[in-house]
Amino acid sequence: MNAQNKPQAFQVNSAEGRAYWGMGILWIMLATAEDTDGQYSCIEELIPRGLAAPPHIHEAADETFYIMEGEATFFVEDQPIKATAGSFVSIPRGTKHAFQIDSETARLLNTYVPAGFEYTIMATTVPAEARTLPPASLPFPDQEQANQALEQVTQQYPAAKTKFLQGFAS
Repeated sequence: MNAQNKPQAFQVNSAEGRAYWGMGILWIMLATAEDTDGQYSCIEELIPRGLAAPPHIHEAADETFYIMEGEATFFVEDQPIKATAGSFVSIPRGTKHAFQIDSETARLLNTYVPAGFEYTIMATTVPAEARTLPPASLPFPDQEQANQALEQVTQQYPAAKTKFLQGFAS
């Protein structure tokens, strides 16, 4: 930020952004709260076929998705929304949602307004060794450690608070 406490313009290429492996996904941080003075975050994700996010609610952040490659089905308040390359999906804060990847893989941009949730991802994943899907042998995070990490992140970034729910159409 500059002397007037105003965020500065910046550029980051997906080949340069901090990359993480976790939950079967490649996460590339393109913009974090540090970069945007907490206004928003933007993450590029490479996700394999199958369930990508279980039902959850971001209590204090709006979330958007832009599908760059592949196909996905979003479940917003249990209503399916099919999304293909070029689709934009907006999820207002407080809205129950989940999504699955229907194609072999999907590449998408995921934003949060305000920023903060990206730190949950960074706290529960490991640095990626390549810009590829993680190896199948990479374990999922320990649930207790993940919950502790989420609690710590939400203390610093309240917009990261997320409520995870049961089942797809519960």
